[in-house]
Amino acid sequence: MPYEYPAIFTRQRATSERGSIVATFAAPVGDLLEWTTIQQISIGGPGHQRIKNEAKIRAISRFLRLDERNSIPTALIVAIRGVQNFEAIEFNTCTTLVIPDTAEPPGLVIDGQHRLFGISEFDPTMPINVVALINPNEDEIVFQFLVINNKATKVTTDHVKLLGLNYEESALSERLKTARLTLSRHASLVGIVDGSEDSPFYHSVIWPVEEEEGTDRTNLVLPAAIEQAIAVIAQKNLPDLVDEDALLEFFFTLWTAVKETWANLWVPESPLLGKVGVVTLTTFIIDDLTPLADRGDIDISNPDTVREEVRNILETLTPAFWTSEWSAKSLDTSAGRQLVVDALIQIRRNNRRDIPWYTDVQLVATPDTA
Repeated sequence: MPYEYPAIFTRQRATSERGSIVATFAAPVGDLLEWTTIQQISIGGPGHQRIKNEAKIRAISRFLRLDERNSIPTALIVAIRGVQNFEAIEFNTCTTLVIPDTAEPPGLVIDGQHRLFGISEFDPTMPINVVALINPNEDEIVFQFLVINNKATKVTTDHVKLLGLNYEESALSERLKTARLTLSRHASLVGIVDGSEDSPFYHSVIWPVEEEEGTDRTNLVLPAAIEQAIAVIAQKNLPDLVDEDALLEFFFTLWTAVKETWANLWVPESPLLGKVGVVTLTTFIIDDLTPLADRGDIDISNPDTVREEVRNILETLTPAFWTSEWSAKSLDTSAGRQLVVDALIQIRRNNRRDIPWYTDVQLVATPDTA
């Protein structure tokens, strides 16, 4: 069945017959998934798109869930092949665009695949703005993909701060958190970790403010612990985690697995949730996962895969380490954190050898053997 949409047709380069004809319209994302396809890049193949990143998709879906005012006005860029009689279309007027009913989907996504999937995950009936190249050749499609993805200019931090001066900062700041933008240090990545309902540290960050009665907050973790742990992950420069949304999704998944596996340690003043604990366990886990990701043995951008791998790592350790008395106290230094990481390495070796977990773990003064 062909799909039809009211559309405005334009040709930006009106003086050139070779200039692309473009149609602008809106359509439900569910429709688009029916008549478009997405070709990931491959060796010797025709595709151009990046590999699908599940973390980005979930981040977009979350953005839409967090505030009913949130929307994505930026347009999806597609190519549509096989459109008939477009030569007779009168430019700059609203005309019906008929999507051809063909065996193979006539549409090809050039830019916005993650927006398409993310909005569909939230609500497939939600409309999205679309800019469509009409009957382009393959060279034009690849050219547009490269230009669009390499010429975009990110809004500067100073620009965002200036907007904050022109609008009510508190309301704008809260809303920008859902889009993972910031106005101040309290609305940084740490603010997103604290404010996202699907974060394992939702309303659990210890801010330097007076506690308010009647709130659902539970003070568990210092902002510096979150910030440094995220930095530890980012320093690995894993290609699938360079995007801020993907990085945060990975952090959420890692610590959600910890929370589920070691639920008894998820309490105020837990050594695991102190700065040293959060940073060192993150270091230990990302050190384990990095070579697997580099070899292609795991998809580090897939939250389900990450969750399973983290649980496997935790199974080789013991939660009793975090409730034992340690022989050293001031460990929030590079050398001190390395002592904790070394202890985790030794504990795993002991558990694999089926000997007491605290054997040769010099950091442990009095082991918790309960």
